[in-house]
Amino acid sequence: MRYTNSHLEDWIENLYRKIDITEPEQINFERIAESLDIRLSFKPVTSFALKHSGIYNICLDSRKSRIEQWYDFAHEFCHIYRHEGDKKTMPTTWTDYLEWQSNYFTYHFCIPTFMLRNINLSYIHSHAIENVAWLFKVSPSFAKKRLSIYYRKLTQQLFSQTVTENLCTPLL
Repeated sequence: MRYTNSHLEDWIENLYRKIDITEPEQINFERIAESLDIRLSFKPVTSFALKHSGIYNICLDSRKSRIEQWYDFAHEFCHIYRHEGDKKTMPTTWTDYLEWQSNYFTYHFCIPTFMLRNINLSYIHSHAIENVAWLFKVSPSFAKKRLSIYYRKLTQQLFSQTVTENLCTPLL
């Protein structure tokens, strides 16, 4: 069965390839920020992103661990690269949706599908989780959630393929 990327997965893959990141060990938020001319700073405040005078800035909470800063970077990166507008003038339901979207983006950005597909994942779920967590420098709970998203999509595609094949079989 062939895996079909979503638009988000294609967008993330194209971005990573554009900045010459193709392997998990190359993923590093400082490298990404430098490659994309994003000013990165660390302060003991809640992480945030902004665009000022045409320059993107991401400030990460210096009180957090490196892994938590990586999640925050991905979340804030989504806001500056995929969301536009002033949150103060948006309806609450829309800002809630944008937050949900940024959280979902974080899973795909920290563990890109095009890299995940190249890994021989163990059939033992706990081993697959630990391996992905180690390779992508994320927590096991984060890796577990991302693998759940990945497996759900594979299962959905397999189901759709099976239904299509069975429905399209000529009746004799």
